[in-house]
Amino acid sequence: MNDLTVIYYTSNRENESFEKNIQKTLLENSNGLPIISVSQKPIDLGENICVGDVGISEINCRRQFLIGAKAAKTKYVCSAESDFLYPKAFFKFRPERENIIYLAVPVYILFAQKGKKTIYSPKKVSSEGCLIVGREYIISLLEGMLEGQPEWRYETNGDRLIPHLLKVGETDTFELEQPIITFKTDNNMHRRTPHEYKNKTESIPYWGNAKDLRRKYL
Repeated sequence: MNDLTVIYYTSNRENESFEKNIQKTLLENSNGLPIISVSQKPIDLGENICVGDVGISEINCRRQFLIGAKAAKTKYVCSAESDFLYPKAFFKFRPERENIIYLAVPVYILFAQKGKKTIYSPKKVSSEGCLIVGREYIISLLEGMLEGQPEWRYETNGDRLIPHLLKVGETDTFELEQPIITFKTDNNMHRRTPHEYKNKTESIPYWGNAKDLRRKYL
């Protein structure tokens, strides 16, 4: 079914080899779906739209996603971030309704920061980085959210004025047998992510040992 386009958006602040490893897995697991990459440096991934060095902020994330969604030609779009690993099953899901944001669960954080123990920990809530949604619906939400805002914001100052995307639209969840992984690195935009530390683990099915996965990608 070619009714879903993958929108990969990045500020290109992560280590280049790390991002290339992420992109390689994305290509393998998305199984030929069309990909639109919206980046701040030119990259070789699907149809690339380079917006230039506009900085790292919530506004820019939303703007880049919007640009990708507008360029897509399919009924549905899904998000793909530059520090996320997605199992194949994620790309097989299709929404029941076009006007709901569907979020994949579970999502595990892999802590890969210097000086911190390399472990997995379940994320408390799902993430904008693992949504599948009707293309026209997400475009309308993002356009409304960004109305009156500057086109780009180089730093995160002022991002508190931007509502969280998942609090603007109606949401639902769908469950995957294999979790989605998001890496917490020293280059992430957000330094803290709410997680269930009491349920931390060194290994999970499908992805394996946290230290081994960190070595493979970083």
